[in-house]
Amino acid sequence: MSSDKFLRLAKMISERDKPVFDELINYEKTGKIRSKTRMNFTVDKSTAANFKKYCKNNGYNMSSKIENAMKEMIDY
Repeated sequence: MSSDKFLRLAKMISERDKPVFDELINYEKTGKIRSKTRMNFTVDKSTAANFKKYCKNNGYNMSSKIENAMKEMIDY
């Protein structure tokens, strides 16, 4: 395979799978793999307060409960 063809292919793959390559760069710098991502969204204040109270009273991690609900919704 010619070097030009190889470079074009490598560039195409790196653009298509940018998050994977970004994480590999982060791993080279830190030695750690991040398997989580931070998300920001808006929720009704009352719902948020009740959910926080529910999780605290039952010893649940809020992020884990939300992640599990998301997984159920997408059949993961």
